[in-house]
Amino acid sequence: MKRFKGIVLVAVAMLLGAIYLLPALPANAQSSASLSIVPKKNYVIEPGKSVKDTIVIRNLDAVQPLELTLRVVDFTFTDDGGTPKLMLDENAPQTTWSLKPFLTVPQSVSIPPSSSKTLDIGVAIPAGQGAGSYYSAIIYSSGSGTGTGNVGLSASGATLVFTAIPGKVKEDLTLKKFGAYDTAANGNTSGYTFVTDKEPQNIAYTLQNNGNVTESPVGSIKLRDMFGREQTIDNVNPSGSLALIGQTRTYTACIKLAAQSVDFNGTKTQASACTSPGLWPGYYKATLDLFYGQNGNNTQEITGVASFWYLPLWFVIVLVIVILALAFVIWRVVTKIRNALYGPKTKKHSRRR
Repeated sequence: MKRFKGIVLVAVAMLLGAIYLLPALPANAQSSASLSIVPKKNYVIEPGKSVKDTIVIRNLDAVQPLELTLRVVDFTFTDDGGTPKLMLDENAPQTTWSLKPFLTVPQSVSIPPSSSKTLDIGVAIPAGQGAGSYYSAIIYSSGSGTGTGNVGLSASGATLVFTAIPGKVKEDLTLKKFGAYDTAANGNTSGYTFVTDKEPQNIAYTLQNNGNVTESPVGSIKLRDMFGREQTIDNVNPSGSLALIGQTRTYTACIKLAAQSVDFNGTKTQASACTSPGLWPGYYKATLDLFYGQNGNNTQEITGVASFWYLPLWFVIVLVIVILALAFVIWRVVTKIRNALYGPKTKKHSRRR
C-alpha cells in the first residue's frame, strides 16, 4: 500500500512539473492637433517615365496658421511590427531602396486657419533603373524641421511613398515562425506560445524578406482540434501590410473576429477586433497557406504547420483529479483480484528468541 501511494504521488508530481515547465501598426493617417495629411502613396512607374500627383494638407486649427517645412527622408523598420523608423539625420546613409533621388516636393507651405492647400509632387524614374521596390517618406514639421537621429514615425507627421518599378525582381519570403500568439497585455511581452492556460485569440506567422521588393502576403490558416473540428481564417493579412526589404515581420490574425463600435473624434464607426473563439481545452494543429508575388513575376507559395496545447488551470485540476480517481479505482480492483486469488496479505512476525 505504501509503495503504491508513493508511485501515485511521484506520478502526480511529474505531471504537474511537466505542465509547469512546458514553454508556455501599420501606419494610419498621421495627424497632430492642427495637421491632417494622407498617410501613404503608391505608384507603379516604368523606367524612363514619371508621375505627377498632389497632396492635400489641411489645417485643423481654427485660429493659428500652419507653417510647415517638407523634407524627403528614408525609412526602415523598428522591429517585427509595422512601425517604420524615420532616418532624420541629415548625414544618414542613403538606403538601397531610397526614393529620395526620384521624388520632388515643395520645401515649405503656409496654410491659413481652417483651410487646406494642394501641393504638387512628382516621381521621375530614370531610364535603365533596375526593377524593384523603392520607398521614402515626406515628413512635415513646423519651424525649420532640422531634427536629427532615427525616430519612430509617431514623432512627426509623414506620408510614406512607395514606388514599384516593374520587371524581373528578386522575391524571397522565408517563413521563420508560425503558431499560436499571445499579444501584449498588462505589461506582458507578445510572443509565440506552445502551451498556454489562456485561450488563444491569435495565430501569427513571421516572415523574413530577403528580396528586393516589398511583399504583401495573402492566404488562409486552418485550425483543427483533437476531435477533428476545423475552422478557417480566410484572410491572414486583411490590411495588406507590407514586409519591407530586409525586414523580419510578424503578422497576426484573429481566430475569430467581432465587430465593435469605435468612437473616433466624436464619430462612431465600426471596426473588427479579436474575440473569444470558444476553443475547447486540448491539442490543436494549424496549417498555413500563403501566396505572394509582384505583377509580371511568378506567384510564390509558403506553407507551414504548427501545433499548440490549450490547458486552462481548471482543466488541469480536473485532469489531475480524474487521474488520481482512476488510479485509486485501478488499485482497488487489483487489490480485490489479488485477495480473491491469493487471500489477504498478513504481516510476518519475527520469532522471539
